[in-house]
Amino acid sequence: MPRAPLRAAALLAALVACAAFASSAHAAGTLRVGSLTLHRCGAGQHGWCGSLPRALDPGRPHGPKIRIGFHWLPANHPGHHPALVAVEGGPGYPSTGSLFEYHGMYGPLLRDHDLLLVDNRGTGSSALIDCPEVQLFLGKTSGRTFPRRVAACARRIERRYPGVHAADLFGTAYAADDLAAVLKALRLGRVDLYGDSYGTWFVQSFIARHPTAVRSVALDSAYQVVGLDPWYASSGAVADSALNAVCSRDPACSGSASDRLGQLLARLRQAPLSGKTRDSDGSRASVTVTTRTIVDLVQDAASDPVIYRELDPSIAAALAGDPVPLLRLAQQSGTYDHGVSTSAYFSDGLYFAVSCFDYPQLFSMRSSPADRRTQLAGSVAAPPAGNPFAPFTTDEWLQMSAYDEPYMACLDWPRPAHTAPPVPAGWQPLPASVPVLIIGGDLDSLTPEPDAEHFGPTLGRHVRVVKLLNAVHVSSEGDTLLVGATRCARRIVRAFVRDPQSLDGLDTSCAAAIPPLHTAHAYPATFAAAAPATLSSGSDPGIDARRAATVAAGALGDATIRRFYSGVDQGPGLRGGSFTASGGSTTRLSLHGARFVSDAAVSGTATWHPGTGLVSGKLTVTTPAGARVTVTLSWSQDSQLATATVGTAQLTLPAP
Repeated sequence: MPRAPLRAAALLAALVACAAFASSAHAAGTLRVGSLTLHRCGAGQHGWCGSLPRALDPGRPHGPKIRIGFHWLPANHPGHHPALVAVEGGPGYPSTGSLFEYHGMYGPLLRDHDLLLVDNRGTGSSALIDCPEVQLFLGKTSGRTFPRRVAACARRIERRYPGVHAADLFGTAYAADDLAAVLKALRLGRVDLYGDSYGTWFVQSFIARHPTAVRSVALDSAYQVVGLDPWYASSGAVADSALNAVCSRDPACSGSASDRLGQLLARLRQAPLSGKTRDSDGSRASVTVTTRTIVDLVQDAASDPVIYRELDPSIAAALAGDPVPLLRLAQQSGTYDHGVSTSAYFSDGLYFAVSCFDYPQLFSMRSSPADRRTQLAGSVAAPPAGNPFAPFTTDEWLQMSAYDEPYMACLDWPRPAHTAPPVPAGWQPLPASVPVLIIGGDLDSLTPEPDAEHFGPTLGRHVRVVKLLNAVHVSSEGDTLLVGATRCARRIVRAFVRDPQSLDGLDTSCAAAIPPLHTAHAYPATFAAAAPATLSSGSDPGIDARRAATVAAGALGDATIRRFYSGVDQGPGLRGGSFTASGGSTTRLSLHGARFVSDAAVSGTATWHPGTGLVSGKLTVTTPAGARVTVTLSWSQDSQLATATVGTAQLTLPAP
């Protein structure tokens, strides 16, 4: 997963309400599990925390030591079920940081299943790596100069643990062995193991090194360890097909999203697009959109469905001479997907310590930095046949953020002095007695689902791959706007964990029934350019009233997305005006002269339920002629159509 801001922070406040986390059976301040003594976690956290000392370098057991921290949630009603173990992605996210998400994913299973979350070395409570050189950097995170910052991080790690080539010692194999040691110390026996994104890479390493430690394996958004392509060529092909799929499933979209993207890129190659906009919180910003901006948007869409919602209509508007929506999307998605965070939330340094040690590169990490650049130039001169990155050129695709794909970030990382392949030579697939479930979204270009269909069966002798239609990266955690995908992914994971041996008969019918992603459809610059809603019953209120319904829906849909992106209590309309918001599970929205189009203002109130995607409200649109049209609106993510009432007229329109 790419680096992201603290977008889940608002959700974490709900932790205190999750009484299921608490275990009233243990009134004392300590708890003995296996050979370890655990203590109650800090304020605001339920469960028990502990740590296990480990050698930083397993080859030097008497050398520097680190502590591997973990979080233990005992079942409310202990039974005889294997413990659940979940591993986060990144690399760089601590597993304990996703306690809320994993509680939501496992849900009722936690009544009689214990849950263990272990922070990989370099993250969270396990010898956290904090490199300000990259952690606090808001500049260009790709190209030929960013590797210097990455190398400075490596030097910082080496200074912290001198004399042991410590920059090598945070790779996946070491972390997998750490988890195995924690499981042994806690005496948990075989566990039900889950991983998402990089967590799936980690799990592949773990099951190859410790196959007898697992009863079942579930992976969400998996990418392969053995044979990983350093070009990540499949990402380009899936990104292109996903853009077109979103359009083809949208009743208001026509033509080819790829063609429109290609037209925009052709213009940007001639001259960038610059202008002023506002971020989600209302702050002003100057934006320059280049081909690199667009390549980041396209790849970030894999985990950020708001980009799929808005990119194609923003491109269409820009091609028609209206850059306002595209400038805003470029700014706001950059803040959402690539803003800085604390290292405790996501360790940029660990991300590179793993990427530069474990991942295959377009050059040899055993070469000098100068030779690596020569080798990189040779690779770029012979790119994959057929340009799988079209409509981008290969050079343009390689310029994406290193937090999406680290193509050049490791050019100056130190030569490795240790060897610890994530999957050792001679590893064997899991036996049929250990089922493996893999789920993945068909709109996910970060970890393309078609790849899982090819490599998944090599992981074991009882593997099932499930494609989640209309889903993006890591649906099961629930940190996404797409509630239908989350519901389905969690249902499948829970059913699998209840009875792993019934994998073949597992009901996965919801995977093909996830509703299509809503898009913004269009960004009309003026009221007259707005497509009128369709009359379904009653007396026709007139074309202006039906246009007002479309403008009202656009303004309200826009406000819900801005609230999701920023979490702030007030924000700007697309072309002026503002909205305010309050509440959590039921969010109350008020629009104050919000301008979805330049010459009509929208005011009124509405409610949005993030957990269900249901939106309803009553808004008044002031048209360019001065008329005031009152529109009652409602829609949910389960339907592609919104309903509107104007007077006695019942109208329908594409749900925004």
